[in-house]
Amino acid sequence: LLQIFRQQMERPLKPPTVISKHSALTDHYCVLRPIGEGSFSQVVLARHLLTGVKVAVKIVPKTEGQETVLREREWLMSLEHPNMIQLFQVIETTRNMYLVMEYAEGGQLRLRIPREGGLPEVKVRRAFREMVQVVHYCHQKGVAHLDLKPENFVVDARGHLKLIDFGLSLSITPGQQLTGFRGTLLYLAPEIIQRKGFEGPPADVWSLGVTLYFMLTGRRPFMASTSKGLLDLVLQASYDIPPHVSQGARSLIRKLLTVDPKRRPTLEQVMGHPWLSQGEDPSPSRPSQPPRLPNRVVPETVPT
Repeated sequence: LLQIFRQQMERPLKPPTVISKHSALTDHYCVLRPIGEGSFSQVVLARHLLTGVKVAVKIVPKTEGQETVLREREWLMSLEHPNMIQLFQVIETTRNMYLVMEYAEGGQLRLRIPREGGLPEVKVRRAFREMVQVVHYCHQKGVAHLDLKPENFVVDARGHLKLIDFGLSLSITPGQQLTGFRGTLLYLAPEIIQRKGFEGPPADVWSLGVTLYFMLTGRRPFMASTSKGLLDLVLQASYDIPPHVSQGARSLIRKLLTVDPKRRPTLEQVMGHPWLSQGEDPSPSRPSQPPRLPNRVVPETVPT
């Protein structure tokens, strides 16, 4: 486990994808610039040649060991929620899969959180409410995200959140025990770190707890100078909450960061927490609806 941690923290950056090699994409889209780079893929901003609509395109190489990541197409095609990124089109070649998606011009939530003091609680409450709603929807549809963090929520033109990156997600059934090491270590639930069988929904709830803490404070709850020290803190749920965080938010953080997954609240219970329901707008504005492209979610296979 410590070796995996070091790999996550020390992983070298991949060289940028050479866009000129992706003729299957550039036949339909003008690629503007890279906007994201992950362990298994690259995301570029592009403009649809016929309509002028800007889109985000995730380029996933079809290499050995990528089977789970390549299943992201299934989740994006089967799930639809106002706070989830929308899939427009899938283009496949023998080498790559291109997921053409809605472009959220506000960028990653992570980049909007100040390092000193985090975001105001009013903004955090509204954003976290949207997070809980979309993750709850996924769970109801039998999908655990398993990589929830501020980097995987983006902001649309109206300031609403959209959940992205289902590359590590798994289908789930009630009570099903999952295995393996998935996600980002700083957001992983203790039961995953311990290499025990785990259930997807409680693991997602823990990750939401770490995310809530980060949004309110600008830092993560578990930080240490060594990887072993970090793991010990997570397994003991040992952290301090800065004094500027309200008692209501403190209460919710403590519930979410419960070590025993059986005692961790469900997302139904989280939605009923007094801090989260405080000041709820009975008729909030809706997330922006992206313009539609021709042949939405029509896989196109190109022999290249």
